[in-house]
Formats: sequence, C-alpha cells, structure tokens
Amino acid sequence: MAQPSTIAKELSSSHGDRLIRALIAEGKRFDPATFSETEVERVMGIGKQRSALVLRSGVKIPVALSYEQLEQKIYQPDFKNDGNVLDLRAVTGEAAKPSEAHASALEAPANTNQAPAPGDKMPDGTVFAGISPDTNKPVYVTPADASLTMTFNDAQKYAANLDAHGHRDWHVPTKAELNVLFNNRAAIGGFDISGSDSAGWYWSASSDFTWLAWEQRFSDGYQFYGDKDNRSAVRCVR
Repeated sequence: MAQPSTIAKELSSSHGDRLIRALIAEGKRFDPATFSETEVERVMGIGKQRSALVLRSGVKIPVALSYEQLEQKIYQPDFKNDGNVLDLRAVTGEAAKPSEAHASALEAPANTNQAPAPGDKMPDGTVFAGISPDTNKPVYVTPADASLTMTFNDAQKYAANLDAHGHRDWHVPTKAELNVLFNNRAAIGGFDISGSDSAGWYWSASSDFTWLAWEQRFSDGYQFYGDKDNRSAVRCVR
C-alpha cells in the first residue's frame, strides 16, 4: 500500500483549505461529494494505473490515475487546472475503469458482492433487464422507450444509429429478449402497458417473412406477427 511522501504531507498541511469534489460509491450508485483536502488521510495504490483517495472517515474513492499522478494532483497546487476547488469527478466512478478489461465492471452495481437484479440502474444510466435466452448474457435497456412509434425497418435503423449512455451497440430485442423485458416490465419501468394500438405493442427484431415480424403486447404478453409497415413502440437493448 502506497503512502504519501513527506513533501506531499507538507504540501497538504499548507493547502488544506482547498475543496475536493469526487464521486463516491454508495451501494449501487455513485454520488457526488465535496470535502476539504484536510479530510484526505492518504493516497493508496490499488492496481495498475489505479489509485484511491482514502478519507479519514475510511471511505475509499477509486481514481483512474496512477498513485504518483494522483498524489501530485492532490498535493501540488500547480498541477494543470488546479484551483480552490479540485474536481475529480472526471476521474472517479465510471472513469475509474479505463480499460476494456473493466467493461463488465461498468455494467454491474457498485456493490460487487451482489449480482444485479432486473430493474437495477447501472452506473452508466442503463437498466439491467435480465439474461438473454439467445446469448445467455446480460441484457441492458434504455430507461425509456423511443419517443415515437415506428415501422419495423425504421426501428432497426433507429437502434443501429442510437448513441446513448456512452454506447453505440444497441439493437431491437429479439423475440425471446422482448419477452424477458415483458416479464420484468414492472421492475424496469417506462413501458406502455395499456394494450393500445400502436404504443402498447413493441417490435422485436425477429422476422421470418418478407412482410411480417414478431411484436409483443405489453398489457398481457401476447406475441403475434405484425405487418412491418405497422407503427409500434421500440425499447432498445444491448
């Protein structure tokens, strides 16, 4: 475990009136917090290109900086854009997982001792929907439907071009994935369960015929082939 250098401690005592803003893991989310620099007990290394601020309260705030970089940023008043308020929110929380190797950690609640449940909001703002019967992998959905109903072909284009919550790999759910969304609709939230035509029906990406594709009514879960020119609701998944 790395400890602050003597110089760092001296600098800390001479610049202790500065405020630090950061994101602190609280259960399944990251919450912003502001605290005095004098509340920082030490800087510790927690892995390659990773470190953490340790507050006197015992809270550890992970940061996507090496120990040396974080120590300099905290204790050197001339580090880049340093000022009376040092904002570390850009390098804590989600950004504390800088490599693709940590992508799965981004999509799990902050409390890694507990597996996500349908309806859990992820740190990136998406919602965990369940496990895909097609891939046996987690499915994440946008928190709300697309703002407009659309045809089957337009729904596929919309999903392919969607750039949301830091991701661009969205798609319209398959017939089986759409049923997972239906089964967990109460926990996920935001669905039209009125059964109305067309907002109460949702497109899947499953198509077996030239003019027909599977839809699902979210009032009762009924699945049926619909004409691809019909306008139905869309909830994108990844």
